[in-house]
Amino acid sequence: MIHTAELIFHIEKNDVLTLEENLGDNYKKANDQFQLLYGAYFNNAYTIQVTEKFGKCYLSLFVDAVRLLGKPDIVEEDYPTIKNRIMELLMLLIGHTDCYENHTLKRLDYRYDIIIEDAHIRQLYFHIIGKHINQYRKQIKRKGEKDKLTGKMIKYKTTVYHSTEKSISVCCYDKSAEREAKGCAIESYERNVIRFEVRLRYEHLRYRASKRCKNPLPMQLAYYLKETLYYEYLHKYLLPIYPQGDYYTFSQVERMIRASHIPPDNKELLINALRKISTYGLSTLKKQLTPYKYNKVLQLLRGFSINPILIPKNYPNAPKKLENPLNALYAKYE
Repeated sequence: MIHTAELIFHIEKNDVLTLEENLGDNYKKANDQFQLLYGAYFNNAYTIQVTEKFGKCYLSLFVDAVRLLGKPDIVEEDYPTIKNRIMELLMLLIGHTDCYENHTLKRLDYRYDIIIEDAHIRQLYFHIIGKHINQYRKQIKRKGEKDKLTGKMIKYKTTVYHSTEKSISVCCYDKSAEREAKGCAIESYERNVIRFEVRLRYEHLRYRASKRCKNPLPMQLAYYLKETLYYEYLHKYLLPIYPQGDYYTFSQVERMIRASHIPPDNKELLINALRKISTYGLSTLKKQLTPYKYNKVLQLLRGFSINPILIPKNYPNAPKKLENPLNALYAKYE
C-alpha cells in the first residue's frame, strides 16, 4: 500500500538537549549519529532531521515502511506496528512519545508493484508508456532532466514522471534498475519490479485537511493508511494516465477492427486515430479531436480491450501483443 512517509513532530528545546545527550553530538548532526548507533536496528528505514525555526523546534522523520517492517506488502492492519516502532524511536531520541499524537504528515507515497521478469519486455513497456498523455489534471509528464553542467536534456531510461511542483506526483520506475544505478543491493521483493507511485505532498495534504475540502482528513498517518483511500488515489490519479487495454502492433489492431461488426465509419475513425497516436502520441490526438470524438475513440478501444498506445513495429524482438501489466488493478474497479 505505502512505500514511504514523512512525519513532523513539534518538540521542545529540552527534547533537543535530550536528543543531543542520547546521540552524543550536536542536533545538526543528528542523522549521522543516529545511523551510526541505531540505523541497522531499524533496518535503515529512518532518516531524521532536527530544525529550529522562529524559536520552535521540529523533528522530521522519513520512514521507509517496507524496510521498517521487512516485507513488501504494507496493509491497513500494519499501522499499530508502524506506530509502535516510531514511538520506540522517539523514546530512544527524546525519552517520551507525547508528541506522536500531534504529528503532521508532510508526505506519503502510495505504491503499486507489478512484476515483469523479462528485462527486454520491461524496457519495451517503458518505451510504450512514454507515449501516454503529456498532462493529466495539473500533472505534467517528465521523461528526463537537464544536466547541471551541460544544460542538455538527459532522458530517463526506466522512469516516467507526471508531477506538479508541490501537490501530487505520479511516478513509474524500474525498481531493479533504480537500485543498480545507486549501487545498492536488490532485495528479493524488488527484483524485476515495476513500481507505480502516487506521491502526496504537503500542499495536497494540507488542502485535504482544510475546510475547502468536502470531507476534511487530518494530516496524520493513521488516516491515510486505509485501503479504501489507497485505491481511491490509484483510481483518481494513476489509472487515467495509463489507459486500459492490452498493447498490440498496428497490423494486429487493424485486423481486429476490420474483422469486427462495428459500423464502417467507426472502423475508419479508430484506424486513423491509431495511426496518429502511433506517429505522434496520445496527447497530439487529444488536441486534434473534439472531446466527444476523443472520448469515443477511447470508449471503442476499451470495447476491444485495446490500449490506444501501440507496440512500435520496428522495436527489436517485440511481441505482437503485450498484456497490460495493470489489468489486475483495473479489475478491482469492475
